[in-house]
Amino acid sequence: MPIKLIATDLDGTLLNDEKKVSPANIKAFQSAYEQGINITIATGRMHFAAAFFGKAIGANVPVISCNGAMIRDINTDEPIFETYIDDVAVEELLAFFFEHNIYCSWYIGTQKFAPYFSWDMFSGYHTVQGFNMTEVGHNYKPYTKKVTQVVIRSNTKIPLELTQMLEERFKSFVKFQQNTGYTIDITPPDITKAVGLKYLAEYLHIQRENIMTLGDGDNDVAMLGYAGTSAAMGNAIVPAKKAATFITDTCNADGVAKAINKVLNNNRPIN
Repeated sequence: MPIKLIATDLDGTLLNDEKKVSPANIKAFQSAYEQGINITIATGRMHFAAAFFGKAIGANVPVISCNGAMIRDINTDEPIFETYIDDVAVEELLAFFFEHNIYCSWYIGTQKFAPYFSWDMFSGYHTVQGFNMTEVGHNYKPYTKKVTQVVIRSNTKIPLELTQMLEERFKSFVKFQQNTGYTIDITPPDITKAVGLKYLAEYLHIQRENIMTLGDGDNDVAMLGYAGTSAAMGNAIVPAKKAATFITDTCNADGVAKAINKVLNNNRPIN
């Protein structure tokens, strides 16, 4: 089936360890666009980052952020799809984090909130121009409505005991995704990147068989399994590799470009 939409993850996939997009990856997306293929981002990061890197690769359709909880236009930020964590659950989560001095950030629309800003907690954002946060101090309660995602952040390993306790206490209200050991994404319970991708595909009138996805992490597994064609990075976790239709090179060796070029060579013209 011809590919009509390519959706790529960011960290560990499109971005190398320096959190940059290689020239080879950009060139591969340009080639895809020239063949009439739509391009988008599907990331656990906030919309601001999705749009920033989406523009870098020439994305021409709305981008998926917050692990599928948000889809917005890349240029106007117009919302296409959004779903939210229960307001009461958000207030309870934030109350717990603030009480126990656990650093977190959270997103409402295109706004980004944290108790204070520290580059130590956002080391992966040094390459995102114009990045900033709204610092709320301890005054978090006015900012607990229509939250799409909360992220626990730490510059040391997050204790397993904390993860287990949070999952037991809040598992009925939220989903814990993309646990890197230093960050944990907290989303609405039924959200995955596959959910966001399905919604975007319906919005664009594209069948899943005509979609290609690229990813590496636990929050990419559902998306890799959903698409008709999917590539797991050479550095991907085992479940991501098992969910994908093939495995490409690593994020530091232009794995995205190699996967796209492989598919483009077999892609029939789209009428």
